[in-house]
Amino acid sequence: MATVSMQDIADRLGVSKGTVSLVLSGKAKNKRVSRELCEKIVRTAKDMDYQPNEIARSLRTGFTKTIGVVVTDISNEFFGRLAFHIQEQAKKYGYIVITTNTNENLNEFDDLITILLNKRVDGIIFVPVDNGQDIALKIFNNNIPMVQIDRYYPGFEANYIGVNNYKASAEATEALINMKCRHIAVICYDIHLNALTERRNGCIDALKRNGLYEPGLIINVDYEKQEEEIEQAIVDLKNKPFKVDAIFFCSRRICITGIKYMHRTGIKIPDDMQVLCFDKIESFQIANIPIHYIEQPIRNMGEKAVDMLIEQINGSEEVCQYVFDAAINTVKSVRD
Repeated sequence: MATVSMQDIADRLGVSKGTVSLVLSGKAKNKRVSRELCEKIVRTAKDMDYQPNEIARSLRTGFTKTIGVVVTDISNEFFGRLAFHIQEQAKKYGYIVITTNTNENLNEFDDLITILLNKRVDGIIFVPVDNGQDIALKIFNNNIPMVQIDRYYPGFEANYIGVNNYKASAEATEALINMKCRHIAVICYDIHLNALTERRNGCIDALKRNGLYEPGLIINVDYEKQEEEIEQAIVDLKNKPFKVDAIFFCSRRICITGIKYMHRTGIKIPDDMQVLCFDKIESFQIANIPIHYIEQPIRNMGEKAVDMLIEQINGSEEVCQYVFDAAINTVKSVRD
């Protein structure tokens, strides 16, 4: 079946191809094309199943109407939901989203940025990978609008969307202390980017202010070896000569793995240890696992990132950071 062209529509209606082009591109309003003719052209295009040539349009306008999104772990509910809200907001602007995943791997980050640049996306929203500043700089050097989300590279001139990780972690730790927890452990990824370091430091500073800081309870795990290292950390914490009252897991994935091994080693939550997670985990509410969690405004973050990116695509040169507050909540036990 032959592809329907603008010329085919023009021939059927006995008008010029230029008139059809003006109407279908939405530019006929000020070109003295009657409303009746506009409606007839749109109706005929629909009846003939006309599909615009996106490649030709991108060459003509210089825009592909696509946005690249790079996250670090699409299997993580946080990043999955974030990608969803980015996609939904992009639709409102008529954009298609290409979502990719780095697995916190520098080589994969490099490959994906190269692929997105080669696809001539109009902008990129990305979660930084540790030590990836030079890779992100390729976006800047290609004059492609970009927004960092969840994390940022210090000194890198690019817009950023995130939450106040330090404040939320410090306040949540203070809440644990007010619950009479005196030996509080922290398990975090050994990744040197602001989101994770701020979460860890917020907790540490709160412990120091209250005279409760114990360096031996601050545990950093390798992302590539996290399963075994988290398991060992839980065993070590259980076997301390004193009772560890609570564990602060700095990310959702660490928390899920940690709780798995807490159950396997017979640690009861919250009777034996309290748990604080930096993220909301829907399944814990269903499973009635009573933990404390810091909830990030994922929808607001995704929508704001798209809004900022579209502003850049439309010519804005303003560079800014937009930081949301996070909320501290508790999954209630059925016996509470």
